[in-house]
Amino acid sequence: MKKLFLLAIVMMVSASSFAQREVGSLSLQPRIGIIAADFNNTEDTEGRVGLVAGAEMEYYVSSNVGLSWGLFYAQQGAKLKNRDVTWKLDYLNVPLIANFYVWKGLALKAGLQPGINISSKLDGSKGSYHESVNIDDVVKTFDLAIPVGISYDFGRLVLDARYTIGCTKIFKDDYLDSKNITFQLGIGYKFSL
Repeated sequence: MKKLFLLAIVMMVSASSFAQREVGSLSLQPRIGIIAADFNNTEDTEGRVGLVAGAEMEYYVSSNVGLSWGLFYAQQGAKLKNRDVTWKLDYLNVPLIANFYVWKGLALKAGLQPGINISSKLDGSKGSYHESVNIDDVVKTFDLAIPVGISYDFGRLVLDARYTIGCTKIFKDDYLDSKNITFQLGIGYKFSL
């Protein structure tokens, strides 16, 4: 069984090593994954793990460089340490990424990611009591981040890891002087258009 699994991996890597990106071609990649989000400049928060899902299109400007843009739903926010309180901040993110293919299927990524906050809640529990409060009035609608990452193509299957560094403050009126930081790990499937 292990030999069969190893053979399948070798075949996928071999197939991806011969895949050429044609200049001017376009691909679509639906992707789903997990996201670990937190706020910077705080000592009393820890990461919130959530879902990230969406799709990206990539245009190949050369056989080694692609430009991609996408739309992703991301469950971001943070948890308070030692308390059952969670900031649940959900965004629609639009990553604009330059992909540099440095080796057979391996791409390094960097770009900009504007985001729109679509839901802001503060969830808390104490014993059997649970409350969720809308906090749209203290959370900014627009978010800007710098994503950097790496991906590997196994033929049409793509593994993608990204770290985003927030550039804009999350909260209005200095409620909390923090920016979003996230780490995402996703799997996608690339379709040629």
